[in-house]
Amino acid sequence: MTLDRAPGDDSVGRGFRPGSRRRNRIAAGVAIAAVAVGGNVLLYSSLNDSTEVVQFVSNISAGDLIGSDDVRVIEIDGDPGTANLVTADQIGSVVNRYARTFIPSGSLASVYLVQADPLVSPGSAVVAIAPTDRLVPTGLTERSRVRLVIGDDGATLVDARVVSVGDDDGDGVETLSVEVAEGDAPSVAAAGDLSVILLDPEVDPATEGAG
Repeated sequence: MTLDRAPGDDSVGRGFRPGSRRRNRIAAGVAIAAVAVGGNVLLYSSLNDSTEVVQFVSNISAGDLIGSDDVRVIEIDGDPGTANLVTADQIGSVVNRYARTFIPSGSLASVYLVQADPLVSPGSAVVAIAPTDRLVPTGLTERSRVRLVIGDDGATLVDARVVSVGDDDGDGVETLSVEVAEGDAPSVAAAGDLSVILLDPEVDPATEGAG
């Protein structure tokens, strides 16, 4: 059986042919899909981008001079600027500078962890103390501003800045190193009865600014 076709009727045997308006919509859809795929490729490429940053490989005590053996360069993913990390080309801003606070091994170097000048300012001295009964206020940390009360009658008061907080015997009892005026250092070092008062931190001259 054959189909009769009118002259010039060639609709049978041909594939689907969308109208011009539909073809334009399809083309637009393909273009949008291509842009989306390209955007995803760029996104995943950026996630895989790595940056070389500086990492500490030694425990650094507050006030220590940082040497080249204390740091190394590693690669990380992400933007180092969001955490103010030190990139490999800025390693000179860390080496031969002083630690502002205790820095554990493995920490990534930040511009806020170091400074150009020694932690102990001119005219000051650092003294190790053991408060009476090894008691220290809650919240006391390195660079806390404190007032030392010396003697049973509390007649002598000395303002100080905590340089480091230690635990010599592993039982959670604290010992401190504090920065005091050089003239107060002998009496603080010799004090047999000493209590610590935690004060408002105010502005720490050793850590003000980026160093």
